[in-house]
Amino acid sequence: MIVIVCIWIAGALLLWMFEHKGNPDEFGNVPKCFWNIAVYLFSGLDSGQPESLAGKITATIILVLSLGVVGVFTGTVASIFVEKRIGGKRFMPPKNIKDHIVICNWNEKGVSIVAELRAKALKIKRAIVIISSEIPEETLSELEEFKYVYLVKGDPTSEVVLNHANIRKCFSCIILSQKSAGEHADAQSILVALTIKQLCIESDCAKIHVVTEAVARKNFEHLRKAGCDEIISAGEFALRIISQSALTPGLSTVYTNLVTVSEETNEIYQLPVPPNYYGKTFEELGADILSKRLGKNPSILIGVKHKGKIVLNPRKEHFQTFAEDDKIFLISFSRPQLSFLTQK
Repeated sequence: MIVIVCIWIAGALLLWMFEHKGNPDEFGNVPKCFWNIAVYLFSGLDSGQPESLAGKITATIILVLSLGVVGVFTGTVASIFVEKRIGGKRFMPPKNIKDHIVICNWNEKGVSIVAELRAKALKIKRAIVIISSEIPEETLSELEEFKYVYLVKGDPTSEVVLNHANIRKCFSCIILSQKSAGEHADAQSILVALTIKQLCIESDCAKIHVVTEAVARKNFEHLRKAGCDEIISAGEFALRIISQSALTPGLSTVYTNLVTVSEETNEIYQLPVPPNYYGKTFEELGADILSKRLGKNPSILIGVKHKGKIVLNPRKEHFQTFAEDDKIFLISFSRPQLSFLTQK
């Protein structure tokens, strides 16, 4: 803006100096010169044209400068509107954001999910980018309590909106049921998952791990085909806990403990198998981990992911020895460090 004003003033004075005697009808006084320069800057030589050589050179220079300066000014104004459209400067994610968690859509569970993902007890706190056009203003004030939580306003089925969240570089993605979609919420989630899947294919990037909230069990298979890796129905999950707690008193407390992130509760962690345990059994690794339970962060081996299948407390006939791509699941107060196993 300052540059435009300087060009405007300098150009008007120069044209008045060169033209006011020979071309008084167009440049006879300074106000006329200011008007002509304003026209030059924004629409070209549609107003008075200089007659002297010096005046023509001045007008040409102003026209050339106007192409760049006005372009920058227009771009700046446009960027302000874009910022406002996709969430405002406070909530805009950095362009180079990566290894973050993207949350598509928003509902009443959103704030609690963000609170869990940004819990103080977590050693690795990932940035969060929320994509939605339906977040109430009062929710924004709640989200301001958390650091590194960003917002992109828009439809998560749009590739442009997903690119604003740098979806290709994220660690994982959560698709919540869109409340306004009603009984068609799962269909909207399928569209989001398909769009993410297509973006990964087009850019030849690694498959994004997608966790999806489902409304109806009948849609689970469609969601899997769309690229959803984990599908969770909150209502169905709650019913199973209720029925199991009736059979095993206290079980609801166990589940709550395992899914709550805090310094006083245990969580379940997934880790790669230590390389020196390739070819060894579940029992051997479990015994070595148990032998170190005297530390501040005792851990218990509970399961394995082998050839894409997760098995808890595996029987010998179902799992023999660890392979290179296997993962293990442990219960621990915080993320276990298994470096002591590789030092044997």
